[in-house]
Parts: sequence; structure tokens; C-alpha cells
Amino acid sequence: MAVALGAVALAGVLPTGPRGAQRCRQPHYRWAQKIDTSLATLAPQPASAVAILGTWEPPHLGAQDRCAPRAGPELQVYRLTGWVRRVDKVKEDGDWHIELTERADSPVDSCIVVEIPAPRYSPRYGRARATLDSLIAGRTIRRGGALHRPVRAGITGAAFFDGQHRREGRRSDESDGEHGRCNTSVRALWEIHPVYEVTRP
Repeated sequence: MAVALGAVALAGVLPTGPRGAQRCRQPHYRWAQKIDTSLATLAPQPASAVAILGTWEPPHLGAQDRCAPRAGPELQVYRLTGWVRRVDKVKEDGDWHIELTERADSPVDSCIVVEIPAPRYSPRYGRARATLDSLIAGRTIRRGGALHRPVRAGITGAAFFDGQHRREGRRSDESDGEHGRCNTSVRALWEIHPVYEVTRP
């Protein structure tokens, strides 16, 4: 009887639930993955906003997977060129939120999100931010961060699926509409995050 009671008590303190949710102590959703530089030396694979939105399959991750490790495409680094349509430098977690489209005249909601963490996590992020600033220097930036005239930029970084913005469960086909201006398709939750390098095309 004592053994049985001990087992019940132990079960009450052991982590249970999906993906070890009770063990998670990260300050923001999948934060360790968002600021990780361990993939920065990998050779980048070619990508594009059109390919990401049209062909990348979303993993079964949702808001409850706060500490899920990287897997699948998230273990690779990608390089793409796109047009910067919006830059938001004031986010709760300190990241710079950038929205890119395939062409300068693409609909603004056909964007993907790329994010640059704060320089305190790596000098790479400071250099990426400095290059982005030089690219958008002199451009009129409207309220909300929208650029009056888009600017072309090269982006290199790790893939990341932001399941925090998935509506309802892990298999939902829609986002919650809070992922910037990008469309509500769940594929639009694919990001390049963190961005390791920004270049002039």
C-alpha cells in the first residue's frame, strides 16, 4: 500500500502532458530555438517566399509546444532574397520583426516573417541589424513600420515554425491572425528565425 501511495505522489510531480510542457521555463515561446546560433555555420539552402508559402509542410506544433526542440526543416539554414515591406523594431521579446514578399509589387499579405534577435545574444545579430538599417536608410516608414517603397534584401538564417500563432490545436490549418500582416494560412507561420545575415543582393 505504501509503495502504491508513493507512486501516486511521485506521479503528481513528474512532468506530464505534450512535449514536456510542465518542464518548460523559457521566457517566450520556443525562445532557446529563436536565439540559437549553433546552426550559423551550416551551408545555406536556397529558398524563396513563394516556395515557403506554397510547399513547406507545417509540423504538428501549436501554442502548447512552448519548448519544442528544432526538427525537420528547422535544422537547416536557408538563404532567400525578397522585398522588405514592413519592419517592426518594437516587440515584447526584443526581436526585430520583418515582413518580406517575393516581389516589390506582391500583395502585402503574401509575406513571410523573418526575425533578428537582439545583439546581446550574438554579434551576428548586431551585424544583421546594422545591414538592414543601412538598406532602409532614407526610406519613408509609415505608421506601423510599413515601408513606402520596398527595399530588396538577402536573408540567411534558420527555418522556424511559430506554432504560437496556430489557431486551436496542432493540426489546425489556420493561424490566429496575429502573425503580422502575413496571410492566415498555417504555412505563413514558417519564418526565418533567427536571421544570421542580411546582405545587399
